[in-house]
Order: sequence, then structure tokens, then C-alpha cells
Amino acid sequence: MLKYFLPLGFAIWSAVSAQAQTVVLPNTGNNVSVSIYNQNLSLVKDMRQAELKSGLNEVVFDGVAQRIQPETAVIYGDEMKIIEQNYNYNLLSYQNFIERNIGKEVNTVRINPKDGENIYERAVLIGSANGQPILRFNYGIDAEFDGRVVFKDIPNGLSNKPTLTAKINAKNSGYKTLRLAYLTDGLSWKTDYVANVINKDKLNLTGWVTINNESGIDYENAKIQLIAGDVNVVRNAVPRMAKGVMLMASASYDMASNDSIEPQNLNSYELYTLPTTTTIKNQQTKQVALIEKTEVKYKKEFNLQTPFYFNSNGDEFEKYHPSITYVINNTADDNLGISLPSGTMRFYENDKNGNLQFIGSAHINNTAKEDTLRLYLGEAFNISVSGKTKKISEQELTRQKQNKCTDIKKRLTYETEVTINNAEDGDNNVIISQHFNNEYKIIKESVVSTEKNATTREWIVPAKAKQKTVLTYTAEIIATNKECN
Repeated sequence: MLKYFLPLGFAIWSAVSAQAQTVVLPNTGNNVSVSIYNQNLSLVKDMRQAELKSGLNEVVFDGVAQRIQPETAVIYGDEMKIIEQNYNYNLLSYQNFIERNIGKEVNTVRINPKDGENIYERAVLIGSANGQPILRFNYGIDAEFDGRVVFKDIPNGLSNKPTLTAKINAKNSGYKTLRLAYLTDGLSWKTDYVANVINKDKLNLTGWVTINNESGIDYENAKIQLIAGDVNVVRNAVPRMAKGVMLMASASYDMASNDSIEPQNLNSYELYTLPTTTTIKNQQTKQVALIEKTEVKYKKEFNLQTPFYFNSNGDEFEKYHPSITYVINNTADDNLGISLPSGTMRFYENDKNGNLQFIGSAHINNTAKEDTLRLYLGEAFNISVSGKTKKISEQELTRQKQNKCTDIKKRLTYETEVTINNAEDGDNNVIISQHFNNEYKIIKESVVSTEKNATTREWIVPAKAKQKTVLTYTAEIIATNKECN
């Protein structure tokens, strides 16, 4: 519904020229869509109706976000030309009232100390110091007035909230559709996942989007879209609103309906459209279901990197606990296969009495389809690993003198023994890895290893329930030592 200014509003905007028509556009919440990015940034697109005269009109867009980036605002419509845009952020405050009334006559009120009655007087506000008004009464100038100053009207240009205005030259009179798009701070979203472990290789996964609104306004029945990915943003830029930008915003305004939250690709980002409109109040946090997948396959790994350096006659460690890692392949074959926005994934599992227990959490980055998640949840209490290594041979290969030092290249042979104590009720595979600082070769091993990378070897050791399992291997290390006189 179109609304016209009441006297109060007219006092605020009384500077409008006589040939212009001032129109208030209330934010009814209809035809509002909001695209929320990961970086506390949102694109608001708002479509409103206004009755314009042929010729010049001044239009007031009431209800824009208080944290709007005014230089990004785009206003457009058919058969009209935007002449000027202004963002008025002089708000109602005592100091602003003082500054706008300097040189004018004001009313004052103070209390008579004898009888407690109000004393009403008139004075001219001639200035202020540190927020304190300086007043000229008929008896002189008072720079330390101890009463109250009462103002007649709201000064021009002050408002109870920031307001966007535009001067619009309309080709014809009548009701027109105006479109407004702008970027604002204060809207953000994040994703939280709940993973319920149902057995040793399957879990149910639910994803929730948490939207936080601190932008300064409510969004009623708005179409919400979420963009996953880091969009580069140039701050403090004041671009000219070119026609091409307006056309791009116009083309992207009307969004197709979507009955699910299956993401679509947008310029190498992921776009999620909530299936129904929703209301997000200012200073409100709202949660919306995003993902629900059942019987997602996973693997639980136990990983330990042994701390051997192979630079002495021997080394050992006792009762290290391997890390617990949940491995989830983001594929349709494993009942997932959907783009996962970054967030926190929390894992839960029922104990033997059917009581739900929290078993750990991990942060995930933006994860595309076909990617693999490796999530560290903690350390295994019932599995411990001990190890020892000893040097069994040493052979000098070359000796090269350089100034006062000599580089001696040697082949060192070490025997290593790693003992896994699996006190759990079930069998487990424990992945033992070892980093080598020098050139190396495995010449004998009880479990076949694989090369994880150029400097790391990995053994997957089957550990029987309630038993100790021993991994042994022999490694040749090529090392160079420096001896100086």
C-alpha cells in the first residue's frame, strides 16, 4: 500500500522541490530476495510499487538495511531515468538537534530550586561546547545551562533511521515498478552437520544452515539464496552504476522456484536456494535444514606416525595412542554425492544402552562432489602403540674434504619393531607411518608397506581384538655427516 508523509515526515523531507512529488515506499516484504555470501556480505533485491508523476519525482526507499553499502545501490525501472541517489544517515540525536538549531530560537525548561516548579523561557541557541548548548537569554549568555532544551520541529535531513532516496524522471505518470539492489553487511550464514553413526560403516548425515541477521532490518517472506565460496570484494569503492550493471541485476532478480536444496554452479561457486520463503527478523538467528542423507558409507581409521629419527644408535617410545579419523567419500555410490559448504561436523553414536553420546567434531572446508573428507575426531583410548629401533650396521661410502671439514656419507641399517595393543572388542586396522629425513630403502618387512609420498612410508597393520600385534621392518638409511677439525 502506498503511504504519504504525515506532518512529522514532511518536516524531515520538507526540502523537496515544489515540482517533485515525495513518495514513501514501505518495506512490505513482498518481492524481496536475499543472496547471502560467506563473508558477512549479502545482495538484497527489492521490488516495490510507487505512484509517480510524469517528470521529476523524489522517491524515498524506506526500510533499507542500516548497514547498506550505499555506493553499491542500483535503482532501475522501465520508462524512467535515475537522476540522483542519496543515502541519508543523519539520525535523530541530541547533538544533531543542537547543531541543526544553532542560530534559532528554542524553548528551555529548568526547575525552580525553591518550589520545584518548571520555569519556561525562550532563548537563542548560539553554539555548543562538548555537547553543552550555549544559550542567549534576554538577561545574557549562559554557557552552563542546567535545564533542558526543547525544540519546535525535527530539522530537515534528520531521520530515525538511515534512508535511501532517489530523484527519478518518469516518462509517464502512474503506478510504476521500481527495483532496488544493494550490498549490505550484517547478514551471514554457516553450516553445521550432524553425523549419527548407525553401525561400523554407515551413518546418517544432516546439514543445517544457521543464518544470522544483524543488518538492521527485517526480511519478511524473503526468497533466500546462499552462495558457498569466497567472492573477492573490493571495499570502499564508489563505482558508477552503469547501464550494463543494471541489466545484470534485473536479469538476476527473478529466481526460479526450487523444491529442494540441490546446489547449482554459479561462476565456480555453489548456489543453494531455500525451497520456501522465510522471514528473518533483525537480531535473529534462524536455522534451516539444508541436507539430509541416510546410510552414508564411511571408514574409521586409526593413524599413528612413529617418532623415529634414525640419527643415533637407537630410539624408542611407549603407549602412544593413534588418532581416530573418519573417512567419507563424497560420492553417489557412498550415498552422498552433494556439494558440502564449509562448516562444523559433529558426530554422535548410541552406547550399548541406546543413549546418544557425542564422540567428536571436525571442521570441513568447502567440499565438492567426488572429494574425500578425512576428519580427525580424537585419540583412541583402547589402542596403544609402542616402538623401538636399533642400529645394526654402519658402512662408510664416501669421504670428501672441504676446507677444515669432511663430509662422510654412510649407509646405516636399522631394525624397527612396533607393537600395537588393541584392547577393543573388535578387530581394527592401524595405519603406521614413518617419515624419513634422508634417502632410504626398506629391505625387509612383516607387513607390506606403501609409499605415501617421497619421504613417508605407510603400513596398514591388522590388529586383532584383545591382542598385541607386532610390525617389524628393516631400513637402510643413506646419511651424510660433517666432521670438522
